[in-house]
Amino acid sequence: MSDIFSDVQIVGGTTIHYVDDTGRYLGGWDTNPPEGAIDVNPPPAYADQVWQFPGWGESLIVMRILEGQWRETELIVIANQLDALEEVLAGQTPEDLLPGSREQWLAHRGKTRNWKEGAEGYPDLIGRPVRPS
Repeated sequence: MSDIFSDVQIVGGTTIHYVDDTGRYLGGWDTNPPEGAIDVNPPPAYADQVWQFPGWGESLIVMRILEGQWRETELIVIANQLDALEEVLAGQTPEDLLPGSREQWLAHRGKTRNWKEGAEGYPDLIGRPVRPS
């Protein structure tokens, strides 16, 4: 993802970036910012970030992208683990076997599949499903 401000060109003066009293980013101005605007620098990396007095909070857009990528990768790990557990039942000992029973991995798969928009706590990684241990 590119920085949304990478194409900004300052022509004369110095751009100062502003938020409203809730921390919502308003933009950058060389002169005459909106009335009541609070100056903050540097600007956010992503326009959906909120100023948290002081400092920028996380971008929900970026968090959703990262959690979607984690979910897809974790579903592959789960599928591989379930395959490895089948090999154990067949008398083989796979090198990539992780802790946990088949039932625990199936439950983890269900939670991981449901880790998407609308899930409680999503996209905060603190709410991510945890692998069996």
